[in-house]
Amino acid sequence: MKFQFRSEVLCLPGAVLAQSGADAEQLRVLLWLASDLTLAQKPTQLAKLAECDAKSAKAAIRFWQSAGILAADDEDMAVVPVMAAVTETKPVAAEKKLLRRADELPTYTSVELAELMEKRAGVRTLVDEAQRILGKMFNPGEINILVGMLDYLGICEEGILMILAHCKRIGKTNLRAIEKFAYICVDKGITEPVALEEEFRTLEALHSFEGQIRALFGMKSRALTSKESKMLRAWVSFGYDIDIVRRAYEMTVNATNEPSMAYANAILERWNADGLRTAADIDRAMEEQKSKKTGKAGNTPKETVLGNSFDTDDFFEAALKRSFREIGVQD
Repeated sequence: MKFQFRSEVLCLPGAVLAQSGADAEQLRVLLWLASDLTLAQKPTQLAKLAECDAKSAKAAIRFWQSAGILAADDEDMAVVPVMAAVTETKPVAAEKKLLRRADELPTYTSVELAELMEKRAGVRTLVDEAQRILGKMFNPGEINILVGMLDYLGICEEGILMILAHCKRIGKTNLRAIEKFAYICVDKGITEPVALEEEFRTLEALHSFEGQIRALFGMKSRALTSKESKMLRAWVSFGYDIDIVRRAYEMTVNATNEPSMAYANAILERWNADGLRTAADIDRAMEEQKSKKTGKAGNTPKETVLGNSFDTDDFFEAALKRSFREIGVQD
């Protein structure tokens, strides 16, 4: 008989062997804590893993503390172990688990929340700043959400405040909706302040840009398709503003007699591939093409876009149609 240790070895203090009075629930709680000590701050999650209720999980923690196996850290209320998990130098990569279910967040009573705010200055500051950002006083349920984001989702205080400020800017102030957004950030691996700042900058630019695009193309309140969202992100990444997109829109309507994001996208992709970054670049390219065409006997411009003659020559037209077909749109 031998143990199959695989990638990890779980070590427990020898004193555990002397605790013959420990029941099955208490032992399961101890083993789960040995695998992840942060579970001590997540009684609801710990209870589910140990197959007991939250009250029993807390009681088990107190049992092991009284037995001298666990010690409480007053500074952050975490359980400091007299145990360690030893991992090999090349651990097996664990499959990433998406965090979706709000019922996995720890649930605190009003008394527990009051104690947390009294003993953890960071929690108290977080609640005060969060209330200031959203401009309202929180009830216990809303404070519970904030603490859950901090202790369960593992987002730092600064990151949580950044999420709140971003959601406020886009008109989202309900804590439950903000919590769902926080889950999305965690699922995407975006939790550090620098990464959050970059993500929010992109999202807010897209949010503003989307409204302008909807108005330009005559779209109503329907959600964008995944292809349309991808196009918008691409246009933003090209550095194109609404004025440049409007030029592509005008060309699209002139060519197809209808507003088509797919056709406009083919034009914008072509401009980007040709290194045309600004309206001045596009104007210059139009003028150069106009000069080439008008310089040939008997050849006159075919299209006028925003006052600039622009001839879609055979090469450009072929390239445009090819791009159009590649995104699944028929001629």
